[in-house]
Amino acid sequence: MSRIALRDEPRLIITGAHVKTPRIRPVWIFDNMVAETRGAVASGQTVYVYDRRNKFLGSAIYNERSKIRARIFSLDRELFDNRYIARAMESAVERRRAFYTPDDSFRAVYSDSDFLPGVVVDKLGDVVVVELLTLAAHLRRTSVLAAVEKLLRPPGIVLRVDDAAREKEGLDGNEPLTTGVIPPVLRVRTDGFVLFADPIHGQKSGLFLDQRFNRRLIAPWCGQGRVLDLFCHTGGWAFTAALAGAADVTAVDSSGEALELGRAAAAKNGFAQVRFEQSDVFDFLAAVGSRGAQYDVIVSDPPAFAKSRKHVPEAVRAYLSLNYRAMKLLKSGGVLAACSCSHHVTREEFDRVLGTAARNARMNFHIIARGAQAPDHPILLGLPESDYLKCVLLRRVS
Repeated sequence: MSRIALRDEPRLIITGAHVKTPRIRPVWIFDNMVAETRGAVASGQTVYVYDRRNKFLGSAIYNERSKIRARIFSLDRELFDNRYIARAMESAVERRRAFYTPDDSFRAVYSDSDFLPGVVVDKLGDVVVVELLTLAAHLRRTSVLAAVEKLLRPPGIVLRVDDAAREKEGLDGNEPLTTGVIPPVLRVRTDGFVLFADPIHGQKSGLFLDQRFNRRLIAPWCGQGRVLDLFCHTGGWAFTAALAGAADVTAVDSSGEALELGRAAAAKNGFAQVRFEQSDVFDFLAAVGSRGAQYDVIVSDPPAFAKSRKHVPEAVRAYLSLNYRAMKLLKSGGVLAACSCSHHVTREEFDRVLGTAARNARMNFHIIARGAQAPDHPILLGLPESDYLKCVLLRRVS
């Protein structure tokens, strides 16, 4: 590299306190970690990250408007350009082949964990849903969509640009954009049953794929039992229970749109034992608790209660109340699948919540299984934010 090029190289220097050892490199560079910038640094473009000792830490995308000032996408010197995006997306899709078949539904690209910060790609049956959550990804949307076309060859693509996370990057939220054929109601076959999804206006990409492997954990406990699915969305847990032989399944959610999709899918699957109810979950638990209802299996899979670290105390109280109420409805020998998708609430904190809830309920539980997000949502070592989903299977023993 010439002296002029070296002088103009976009550099971001971070404080040494945030690099504890040469083997531990941060993936996200927050604003309070930045000591200085040098050269032609521009939002949405590549910067090269160094520590105070002039040690190179990696290549990153940069955005001066975001609290996450930079996101490292490579430990080598790379440009976040069209060529890199095509190569990284091909590698991400190839990694899924260890767990999924080409005609399956899965998350094909998971943002920073696949070294494509802000790029999320879900394959739902024949339709692909793309989310672009960083400025750098948004500026290169043409390259991302071209790679989707080449790698997955879908008859229809939905580009979701309505996620609230875009605001933190200085991006506007807009109506989804579609290309090709997008059915009004998307039918997705998975694990022996059909789910219906709305990839244009549904939550996130229309389906939650991250719980797929965890849902299988409850199957052995559902046979001929009574099951309660809380925050059911379109029915993934409920249908797993029905397929496993549950005699009665109640699925509860506050979203009327999601429940309509669930009811239609239940009819399509022939799951007459599944009943969907629209209600605030806490109100529902209070009502059935007052009637002395008891269940063999309860699933508690709420949305993220902690959107940031400052919301953790409030989230802990909500998880405590939710799981205490659920425990009180369990039969002796019954199973509770307690979940949290708040990455700000650690596994240790969630375990403490469950322990407190059990103590308050005056019950004993064994932990019989643990789960995390499915392997199409890989956890990147060194990026704790990518490790968000907790699922703990508890069996009441007293």
